[in-house]
Amino acid sequence: MPSGNPLSTVKRRYDHLSPSQQTNWWVVVGVAALLLVLLLGLWVYLQFQAREKPYTELKGYRVATAASLKDFLRTGANRREFDQFVLFLEEAGVADTIEPENLLRQGSDWLDIKEPPFAIPPRQQWPNIVATLKLIRDEVIPSIGPVDIVSAFRTETYNHKAGGSQKSKHRTFCGVDLVPRSNIGRTELVEELHNLHARLGPASNMGLGIYSGVRFHVDTCGYRRW
Repeated sequence: MPSGNPLSTVKRRYDHLSPSQQTNWWVVVGVAALLLVLLLGLWVYLQFQAREKPYTELKGYRVATAASLKDFLRTGANRREFDQFVLFLEEAGVADTIEPENLLRQGSDWLDIKEPPFAIPPRQQWPNIVATLKLIRDEVIPSIGPVDIVSAFRTETYNHKAGGSQKSKHRTFCGVDLVPRSNIGRTELVEELHNLHARLGPASNMGLGIYSGVRFHVDTCGYRRW
């Protein structure tokens, strides 16, 4: 082995160490190797988790990741259709109420029923969501604070598999399920929403449903409450 070889240099230095120093050297090498293995294992684990969990938690509900949304928008004409949808919302003056991409969320149980987490509603149904978004912007958010969407439009197949009603307003893109972004408690949330529903009255055409936790439903396709 040439004398200038790095391995040869290291070996010569190692051979000149005392037995105790050689032991210490092996300890250092062992610790470094162990740390490297641990870091590699952590990286593999995180990669595995990313593949196994295509969702994030939103107030206890599962919503698909941003990466899943990108994959959806890359499929077929979805990107072009979504861009047209955003333009429609902008022209209707409601694009800033809630992030438009969140209006593509079908629900929080897509993994259980093996359905796509996202769907773009048919164009003829886009006008149905305008009044609902205005209600959220002008009445719901001022009452309870900013909100996030858990479920918006649902395809017929998704709604059926999820056990939704045939009269579900999700099917016609008029209703959405929401959760508050703040830490408002369920008792306070229910009280605020009930007061809001009573104050707006039948003239608002507001449908209000309260589910477990802090999840609730809002639409503008029929004055009722459950």
